[in-house]
Amino acid sequence: MADKKIDVLIIGAGPAGVAAGIGAKREGAENVVVIERDWDLGGILQQCIDPGFGLRTFREELSGPEYMHRFIKQAHEAGVEFRPNTMVFQIDKDTNAVWTMNKERGIECLNPSAIVLAMGCRERPIGAIRIPGTRPAGIYTAGTAQRFISMEGYMPGKRAVILGSGDIGLGVARRMILEGAEVEGVYEVMTWPGGLRKNISYCLNDYGIPLHLQTTVTKIHGTDRLEGVTVAKVDDHMTPIKGTERFVQCDTLLLAIGLVPENELSRMAGIEIHKVTNGPVVNDLFQTSNPAVFAAGNVVIVYDLVDNVTDQGLITGSNAAKYALGKIPSNVKKIPVKAGDNVRLFTPQYITGESDTIIYMRVTHPIEGACKITAEPGLFSRRLKYSRPGEMDEVRIKAEQVRALGDNLKEIVIDIKPL
Repeated sequence: MADKKIDVLIIGAGPAGVAAGIGAKREGAENVVVIERDWDLGGILQQCIDPGFGLRTFREELSGPEYMHRFIKQAHEAGVEFRPNTMVFQIDKDTNAVWTMNKERGIECLNPSAIVLAMGCRERPIGAIRIPGTRPAGIYTAGTAQRFISMEGYMPGKRAVILGSGDIGLGVARRMILEGAEVEGVYEVMTWPGGLRKNISYCLNDYGIPLHLQTTVTKIHGTDRLEGVTVAKVDDHMTPIKGTERFVQCDTLLLAIGLVPENELSRMAGIEIHKVTNGPVVNDLFQTSNPAVFAAGNVVIVYDLVDNVTDQGLITGSNAAKYALGKIPSNVKKIPVKAGDNVRLFTPQYITGESDTIIYMRVTHPIEGACKITAEPGLFSRRLKYSRPGEMDEVRIKAEQVRALGDNLKEIVIDIKPL
């Protein structure tokens, strides 16, 4: 089927993709198309029906669907075209041709001027941690359980154990309680929780759900249906400590053991993947190693707040439109950003100096007291009350600072250290 010329093609209609569509239209791109494999728009926020979204962006407390509806409405009003129920199954790394499949439109080859990857992230399954034992019914990722409860109207079980303290797992723990189930506890292998502090308070403390740090599930019991799990304390090397095992009766095990960027299409497009984030390597324009391909949101790095995802989506869509319209020079600077001793992951990995930049980062180890976040040489410094891996910190760099240093700026080193 012949198709009109597409200026910006966006893959994924979650928070980043919808925002990228708005950003591209605002920048002047004429034809902006968003591809979505699901039947509806909104991504993961379709199933996040609990309140807590929009406090920063809209100064209101909204549910996930309400938050997304506002952006989707803006996108429609701007003239963004959405194609749901459409699967991207091939990206040609040499020509940037995108092959899609849809029941009504059939198989199409699209040749956009710029591409935005916005596929989001996925949950790590039980196979990623290799827990010994059987594989009975009753074991789900936290996101799957959330979808069952919020969108399908099914309860995954009556008595649950949560493995991992990520934000989705914390939210599902609260939701299970509200729907009449029991939650025996949340077990986290690290010495600190993986979710936001506010979610620990709202989801666990307010409902009397215990959080067991430095503890993990070591065995699964059950034949047809999960009957229980064995949990044990772990040492500093995350090895279970003998003699600390105990059996916990449950019929449901929910896994909140981490999120990773959806990078299959990113790899297919032949772009460079960061070894730590597992997402595309990008500059501050969110341009990948292929200048015509941009990336936005959780496909780049797993953010902690949806506000950050939509903010970056708007910027990425705008820059993709600039590229499509020939407004981005081909010889932009490429100043590498390096991680200091206590930085685990960050984005972007390169600075161009074309615009003001926010570097989002997570520390490797928590600092519970006063600390300082810096970007050297002398680009940024700010005092923090604390810093934890579950919450992102920000470095803000002005383009004029980068330009003022000129060729003397060889690299930027970011770090957070105790005071």
